[in-house]
Amino acid sequence: MVSPGSDDVSSVLMRGSGLMASLRSSQDPEDLKQGMSEQAMRETGSGTSMLRTVVLVISACLIYGIMQGIHDNYGIMMKSLVPHTGVSYQEISFIIGVGAVLYGLVQPCFGILALRKSNAFVMLIGIAMILTGLIATPMCRQFPTMLLFFGIILPSGTGALSFGIVMSAITPMIGEKKAAAVSGIVQASAGVGDALMSPALQFLISWHGIAFSMGSFAMLMAATLPVIFWIGAKSRELPAPEGESAQAEKERLSDIIRDAFRNRTYRLIFIGFSTCGFNMSIIESHLFSQFVSWGISQNAASMVMMIYGIMTMLGAMATGFLCMRFPMKNVLGTVYGLRVLISLSMLLIPGSLPLALIATGCLGATGDSTVPPTTGLITREFGARKMAVYYGIALVGHQVGAFLSSSFGGICAEQFGTYAPLWAANAVLCAIAASASYAIRR
Repeated sequence: MVSPGSDDVSSVLMRGSGLMASLRSSQDPEDLKQGMSEQAMRETGSGTSMLRTVVLVISACLIYGIMQGIHDNYGIMMKSLVPHTGVSYQEISFIIGVGAVLYGLVQPCFGILALRKSNAFVMLIGIAMILTGLIATPMCRQFPTMLLFFGIILPSGTGALSFGIVMSAITPMIGEKKAAAVSGIVQASAGVGDALMSPALQFLISWHGIAFSMGSFAMLMAATLPVIFWIGAKSRELPAPEGESAQAEKERLSDIIRDAFRNRTYRLIFIGFSTCGFNMSIIESHLFSQFVSWGISQNAASMVMMIYGIMTMLGAMATGFLCMRFPMKNVLGTVYGLRVLISLSMLLIPGSLPLALIATGCLGATGDSTVPPTTGLITREFGARKMAVYYGIALVGHQVGAFLSSSFGGICAEQFGTYAPLWAANAVLCAIAASASYAIRR
């Protein structure tokens, strides 16, 4: 038996269902699609499955690790480029210094270009420049051409695949919460690249010469092209935040630079990161040659540099986790303080293989470990979307320090026959960096 009024209720429900169906059909399909995409992003935090997140992180590590493996092995390349090209050690040291400055200068420019075009577009430009530099450099026989390919084109290309660009490419797809942990993993991939590529480069040079070795590295870099195309395709699936494209078109680099240096925290970060470049260029440009000058064979020195790569990976991951438990400014200041002690040991203790092993391990542990707290502080101040640009500006100071270190190291080696003044200067600069970092307000 049907109760009275049940027909009325059924009819109301049917009319309500019809009304909802008509509303759904009248909605713009593109708006519906965008709404669903935004809802999915909110629900997952990144719009991707866990598997896709893992693949994105591996892809970022592959791109950044190979690039950094090329960038960090200029010192091994230089040792073979001197007799191969006829360009002097001091001249190539100067060229590496010029490249170090350009590596920093191009990054904020590429960051702005990535905001207006895409991060994948910038990375493709970088791949083309790296391939050109690696293939053409061994063909150079004079200072001007060496400066063009080894000092301008190659380092500018590596700047297009920098940490900020790579992280900015994947952060919208993995979410800002995951990005904090992922940044330490991606930075650690630079250590993996060093650990594998330093001995591989030395082996290839001893087996078939510098031209073959740099050409092999060019092929390895070219192998990342499908990965970059895939990241670009996935990033295009995400809807752009409302008004972001128009805002990116209006943003000028000069305005961003002015805003950056009005910020006290950023000024202190910039001071510390500038001295960081001086320290890192010693490792990348002169440490291998210094070990050889101690009587260590080139093969043994390249194996020692492999320890640097491993410890770089562990150090970056360790500071990433430490930043989750302690104030980032204190983690950063402590790393700079440890560099003071390492520099003093290189200055005061006679050179030997045991010292090379211990010092290289410590230099690796404190090498890239400044990046997680530095990028964390920048993201805290300015947000994740512009992190690549602000990090790139800070890296200009980093690379100016690298230029001074590379050039001064060449002068020390050829004019004084010792690297002692270089390490003394590094100890003073690291002490300044530690003081600046501790002075950052929480």
